[in-house]
Order: sequence, then structure tokens, then C-alpha cells
Amino acid sequence: MLATGGRDAVINLWYDSTASDKEEAFRKEGEGVLRGQELENAELDGDYTKAIQIAFELRRPHKLFKLFAGLCRKREAEDQIEKALHAFCKEEFQLLFDYVREWNTKPKLCHVAQYVLFRVFNILPPTQIIEIRGIGELLEGLIPYSQRHFSRIDRLVRSTFLLDYTLTGMSVIEPETDARELREKPLLHLGETINHGQNQTSDGLNENILSKKRKSKKLNDYSHKKHKDNTNTVAISLRAQ
Repeated sequence: MLATGGRDAVINLWYDSTASDKEEAFRKEGEGVLRGQELENAELDGDYTKAIQIAFELRRPHKLFKLFAGLCRKREAEDQIEKALHAFCKEEFQLLFDYVREWNTKPKLCHVAQYVLFRVFNILPPTQIIEIRGIGELLEGLIPYSQRHFSRIDRLVRSTFLLDYTLTGMSVIEPETDARELREKPLLHLGETINHGQNQTSDGLNENILSKKRKSKKLNDYSHKKHKDNTNTVAISLRAQ
């Protein structure tokens, strides 16, 4: 410790805190590593509530965004988000709105930002929202970009309607009834083909039988005629004698 004084009768005490500052920084770094490991473990275990709280305490907006983005793809994510957000105080909600405002300025991140806003507005009543410090400025930064994103999505939806209309006009897309009829027609055609083949087979057999009968009849007639001719020849020979 070093003490200095001057004519103003003020004594200044100087203390060398270099070592203590290094120890404090090292301690905080160690705590950050441990908390970061807890964050990773919570994320792997699927405990998004704890993971969101730790990411917010460590002031890691990128990790916080990844957690919210993962919850957006899950069906039963509302309970975990509500548990995490209910533990926030007003100052933390202010920081969360600041993060959301930054995410909302980018088209690739706006969907997650709008999802978080929707959950926050469902959890907090308007009386608590207006009590957040600087909420007016935060909302002024959110509204223009939100309107821009809504207009862009509306244009995309309208363009899909035009695409459906164009494909329908080109007869590429057919109604379900037509598709069902098309699926049934091959079966009916197959049944008719089988029946027709069976009929042709039976007709062919009948024709073969009739042809054999005609051939046998011709043979019988021919043999009978030949026998008759031989008889007549013998009779003529006897008369001549």
C-alpha cells in the first residue's frame, strides 16, 4: 500500500490490486467454463428451460437463439419456454427484447424472433409489458421490420396460389375424384381384359371341337361314298359276267 498527500490536506491510499484482479478474472473464467458445460449438458438432456436460463445468465445471444430455434421445431415446447420466461425479471425481459429486436432485422432469423415475441406477449399482461424500461423504443424498432416480414410472407403465399392455378390450368394437378377414377379404370380394364381372354379361349375351344366334328363327318361321308362306289363296281362286274 502507498500513501500520498498534498497541500490540499488530502491523503490518497494506493493499493496494488493486480494479483487480486487476475485471481478474480481467473475465477470468473473458471465459473464460465463450468456454467458452459452445464449449458451443454442441459441441452443434450433436452432440458431447454435450464439451458435458456444459463445462456441468458452467461449473456450468449447466439446460443440463446439456437435454443429457441430448436424449440420452434418441437410440438410440446410451450411449457418449457413459459417456465424459462416466468423466471425472468423486468431487466432481463428488457435484454431479451433487445436480442429479439436484433434477430428481427434479419430475414433468416425473423421467424424465431416472432416466435419468441408471440410467447412473451402470451405470458406477460400488457400492464407488465409497459413497465419494462425502454419498451417504447424497443417496439418502435420491432414494428417496421415485422410489417416488412409480413408483407414478404404474404407475397410468397399469394405466389403459391398463382402456381397452383397455373398447374391446374395445365392439367398437371387433377382433382382427387379424377385420380380415384384413374386408379379404378386400370382395374376395370384388367378385369375386362381377363374376361375377354377367357371368352376368346372358350370360343377357340368350341371352334376346335366343331372343326374336329366337321373333319370326322367328312371322313365318314368319304368312306361311305367310297364303300358305295366299290359296291356299285362289283355289281356291274357281276352283271357283265
